[in-house]
Amino acid sequence: MTNPPPASEPAPPDATQHIVAVVFDKPTRADEALLALVHVAQEGGLDLADAVVVAKTKEGRTLIRQTVDISPGRGALGGAWLGTLVGLLFGGPIGGALAGAAGGALYGKLVDIGLDDGWVKQMANWIDPGTSALLLLVNDPTVRQEALRELSRYEGKVVSTTFPDDVRKAIEDALATGR
Repeated sequence: MTNPPPASEPAPPDATQHIVAVVFDKPTRADEALLALVHVAQEGGLDLADAVVVAKTKEGRTLIRQTVDISPGRGALGGAWLGTLVGLLFGGPIGGALAGAAGGALYGKLVDIGLDDGWVKQMANWIDPGTSALLLLVNDPTVRQEALRELSRYEGKVVSTTFPDDVRKAIEDALATGR
């Protein structure tokens, strides 16, 4: 495995945010870890801004699941529904739907919330077949104990992060204990 694409290029969207990429030895393991971390986040133990799971099947097929990013297609669909509603209220549902779809697509294209799509695709291409990676954008200056405790249930490797060295080591130590 060569060196992963660096998380610091591009930089996190906000100076208070940090990126961490963890690679797991199974294509489903990143999903499992994300589910556990989402539960921690719901209880206030982690402030996730974005999370992406990339996985590669043993055959080499790449799968990318984003949790926040608004793609132009999703924006167009949401905009079409909103445009239809506005059109029904103010006349002309077809024109409203078309205007809403165009506006939603433009919004999805211009407002890229979360992790950089180019970096996500680079990570997806970089991981080996039969593995997965969890890419997180975190709004915390550190990783709290609740999150580290959950991560310790999984064996993984931090391959890239913008966290300071002491936080990186804490994450690596948690992942080293594994199941």
